[in-house]
Amino acid sequence: MPEITGKLLADLHPNGTVRMVFIAHTGTGNEAPLTAKNLDAAENDFVKTCGLTPERASALRTELDRNKVVSAETSVDASVAVMFRYARP
Repeated sequence: MPEITGKLLADLHPNGTVRMVFIAHTGTGNEAPLTAKNLDAAENDFVKTCGLTPERASALRTELDRNKVVSAETSVDASVAVMFRYARP
């Protein structure tokens, strides 16, 4: 699968949920967020969905907990990038 480069953004809401958005460098502006129910689930998604190493995911989780927002340059498979897109009618 070809990899798509872009920026992963995540923010921590007051109720503990984490919203993640992947913005591809060649994107069209129709990004859709994925929501994790807590920081543990978000860290797991960073590894399994976004392909980050466990060490990088842990560092992002720590930064997210501290700053309430985080961004990271990454690349994901095309099949994963589709999950971050709104479906066209």
